[in-house]
Amino acid sequence: MQIKSKYLLINNKKSLELALVSLKSAKSLSVDTESSGYFTYFSRVCLIQINASGQNFIFDPLSNIDLGPLGEVFSDDKILKIFHSAPDDIKVLKRDFSFQFKNIADTMYSSKLLGLEHNSLHFLVQNYHGIELSKTQQKSNWEYRPLQEKQLVYAALDTVYLESIWEKMREALEKENLLEEAYSEFERMTVEEYSLREDNQEVQLHRFPEIQKYSPEERRLILNILQFREEKAKRMNKASFRVMNNEYIVKIVQKKPTEEELIEKLGKKDGKALFEEIQNPKGELIETISIPRVNADLNPEEEVIFQRLKKWRDKVMKHRNIDHSMLLSNKNLISVLQKNPQNIQELENMNLMSDWKLKNYGPMLLKALKNEPYEYLLKKMTVIKGKKKKKTKGHFLQKKKGSGETNQKEKSGTDETPNGKPEETESTS
Repeated sequence: MQIKSKYLLINNKKSLELALVSLKSAKSLSVDTESSGYFTYFSRVCLIQINASGQNFIFDPLSNIDLGPLGEVFSDDKILKIFHSAPDDIKVLKRDFSFQFKNIADTMYSSKLLGLEHNSLHFLVQNYHGIELSKTQQKSNWEYRPLQEKQLVYAALDTVYLESIWEKMREALEKENLLEEAYSEFERMTVEEYSLREDNQEVQLHRFPEIQKYSPEERRLILNILQFREEKAKRMNKASFRVMNNEYIVKIVQKKPTEEELIEKLGKKDGKALFEEIQNPKGELIETISIPRVNADLNPEEEVIFQRLKKWRDKVMKHRNIDHSMLLSNKNLISVLQKNPQNIQELENMNLMSDWKLKNYGPMLLKALKNEPYEYLLKKMTVIKGKKKKKTKGHFLQKKKGSGETNQKEKSGTDETPNGKPEETESTS
């Protein structure tokens, strides 16, 4: 496959019509998006990149053109759409344009099935092509117009390698008897919908860095400031950390700035309002911070079952050599124990798994639910062999602080949640 970084910017009706001719005749498309979430509170899609037969199209949703016709391409089951971290792109494209999707492939999920040591697009391009993609525009403001040439080149390069990477991955998945599993999971991704995580005050506070080290009075003040920041970010449609980052919040708590200093930072109205918050904090002192648990409301009998289901999940993870993101979350396991399905049909009606997972994990899960032996079924499952680590540049081999490499696409590069309202993700830990 010939790799080209040149692109065609689609920002008017005529260029859109010409691009659609190429897209509709292609056998496969590589798709990516760029959004405003690093800069705005309410994120929106700012670019849609599509590579078709070596041509790089960059569609500009902010140029007042009707991108509705792209929906015909995305829903065409004869055209393969290749993504890296498909759920991320599909959810926001559904949210902003109501597109529907059929026939997709996801290189991120495939990299997990193949047991690769990292899953980012940057790693895959380096792994399969020996090329290191530039990260210089990761924090770029994609909402600002006119876009710069270096932004558009960067955006185009996010799709040019996907087709060739997928072709190699497809061969490997078929060789390892994992292709059916992959396709089943891809099909499930097409029906996922965008949703916001519901944040409450307790969740906001326990995410604050090193919150346990502060005094009860300081915790109360931090919570007041976080709530102030959230409201201002919404009002301005500005990413929360751009209104006031955590480092500045710590400075406020420890040094108690004057009203004049806050006005200089936030403006007269907001500076005065925050100064009043600091002088007269609301709410009770926060003695302890408890991290919300999804199983907090389980009775003792349900807790026993929940732990049994978690043990089943751990055994699957260990036997197959997969991570928790490829199995049911704690929230899902609790739904199972509370619904108490008696057979595969009842489990299927819960709509928690792809068809492949239902067929292969379902019988084991039902047995674990009833406290019956299931290990003999587990032994029949394909083990993810993984690959020996290659010598790559240091940043690919460094684990991220905490639980390892992130599942999200490496775009924003920020340590803080850009807009304070990320998509719904669940941990199984």
